[in-house]
Amino acid sequence: MANRNKTAAYRIITDAGGTRYRFFCDLSGAAMCTTEPVRAETQEEERMLAWEREGRLQFNLCHSCGKWVCEAMYNADEGHCVECTPWEERPNYCSVCGERVPADDVFCRRCGAKLQYREVTA
Repeated sequence: MANRNKTAAYRIITDAGGTRYRFFCDLSGAAMCTTEPVRAETQEEERMLAWEREGRLQFNLCHSCGKWVCEAMYNADEGHCVECTPWEERPNYCSVCGERVPADDVFCRRCGAKLQYREVTA
């Protein structure tokens, strides 16, 4: 595995209740989880607690490149993200916003995200 990160990309949200973490898909950039407040002695401990309790449940680890990706960006048949092993068939829905997409579109008409797929050659 090339570059395994301990967690998905994240942002820290600090408020009166404690520190919360928002975790993002490493490919689509979609926010997948905002955790409940956590408290620990160090910021690293807080982040890992938030990840293990809530964040990790929303992601799949690509066994090729080590990115943490949401379900829509994961090729479960191969155990890889769709960047390492693209889908063989065109997706029916945008992996970012969930909009149904026509077969000929390259970008989602709702959010503008690039649709991830490759042509099947017979």
